[in-house]
Amino acid sequence: MTVYSTRGLQGQLAGTLGRRILAGTLAEGETIDVDALEHEFSVSRTVVREALRVLSAKGLVDARPRTGTFVRPRTAWRLLDEDVMAWRAENGMSEKLLVELDELRRVIEPAAARLAATHRSDADVAALESALERMKVAFEAHRTTSVSRLAEHVQADVDFHTALLRATGNELIEHMDMMLQPILSFRDNLIPEAQQSEDFIARHTAVVEAVSRGDADGAERAMLQLLTEAAGDLESLYSGPDSK
Repeated sequence: MTVYSTRGLQGQLAGTLGRRILAGTLAEGETIDVDALEHEFSVSRTVVREALRVLSAKGLVDARPRTGTFVRPRTAWRLLDEDVMAWRAENGMSEKLLVELDELRRVIEPAAARLAATHRSDADVAALESALERMKVAFEAHRTTSVSRLAEHVQADVDFHTALLRATGNELIEHMDMMLQPILSFRDNLIPEAQQSEDFIARHTAVVEAVSRGDADGAERAMLQLLTEAAGDLESLYSGPDSK
């Protein structure tokens, strides 16, 4: 996934300002001082304007003649935009937001699993199996050697859910991976491998097996079960002894 924060000076500035807005450092309704940004970041007015144009497209700022550029109300923000999601994840997600994201996934992914079971190709199944195998390898290495393979585990999990969306054969659903990727990455890093039992692998295996055999009902049930138990993992994290 490519985000604007990696695209030149204007992209870096857009990322910095976007994070400030999402964190509340730049408050809703606050006027953005273009001259001050030029000075603070040692960039040209063109760079600042391009950065603000990016943020405007994401609903974060608005530019008006004579009144200048200001931060838009939160209700106008495009919260499901891939860059906005990534910036929010980098700022840290609240428990409420993570719960809402889990609820959103339970709306999208069981239906996606059903479609995947109907429309999957051999290549789609192979992609799911590959991601699952990498999850198994990372999990087993951690279990037997206590050496952290969290980065590999997280990437494999992201690849798994991306492959599932792609297997639906629906381009609109497939593009939801841009929204899910930062969610999954942040969530998986939040919940350590030690808290993910062998059941974590079993849940994903059940999804792959149902999709592979073309069992739409089974795939939907397996994904819903996976997400329900994942929500339980999150609840345990926030209600555990280290949650205070």
